[in-house]
Amino acid sequence: MNTDKTDSERRKKMQMIIEASQKRFGLFGVEKTSMREIANDIKLSKASLYYYFPDKESLYKAVVEKEQTEFMENISERIFSIHEPELLLLEYADARLSYFRTLLNLSRLRLEVYSGLKPGFRETIQMFKEKEKEIIKQIFEKGISSGEFSIIDMDQTASLFLDLLKGLRITLVNEKKTLFIEQEEYDLLLEKTIAFTNIFIKGLKYK
Repeated sequence: MNTDKTDSERRKKMQMIIEASQKRFGLFGVEKTSMREIANDIKLSKASLYYYFPDKESLYKAVVEKEQTEFMENISERIFSIHEPELLLLEYADARLSYFRTLLNLSRLRLEVYSGLKPGFRETIQMFKEKEKEIIKQIFEKGISSGEFSIIDMDQTASLFLDLLKGLRITLVNEKKTLFIEQEEYDLLLEKTIAFTNIFIKGLKYK
């Protein structure tokens, strides 16, 4: 048996499942989507679906990782195309909030369900944060090289920036019973995010 061909077919099948799940999660949320519905969407038996993904949470984790990869690719392209570090940091904050909204609306999880997600999923989120931090540090390096930013500890400052952005989002989420953002709520959060980022940038300015 051709192992390479088998592995390739497996990857294609998993990708097809992930893309179908992404669409259905986006329409109905994780909680209101069943594994049988996903299997039916791609004309696959439920048993076959469980062969690739043992449960819905592992499938949701794969969808989140796909979203993370796409976000990182898009934001990395911006880093190489934009030279102004201030504009880049603002665009990052904007893009990050849009990505965050996509994930929340993709899941539509109740808060207690989200809190009970397995450690493996939380590790995925933590790994993503570390990748984010490296991108923020690249932006800082641009600002330092151009003489616009003065930063003593880039790692600590990048972590602080991401934690404060998260804090703004949590303030909104904690007031809701479900992880779902309406347009009006998103617009207000975006306004606050941009205001905060501008204040943060002023603190980075070379004096």
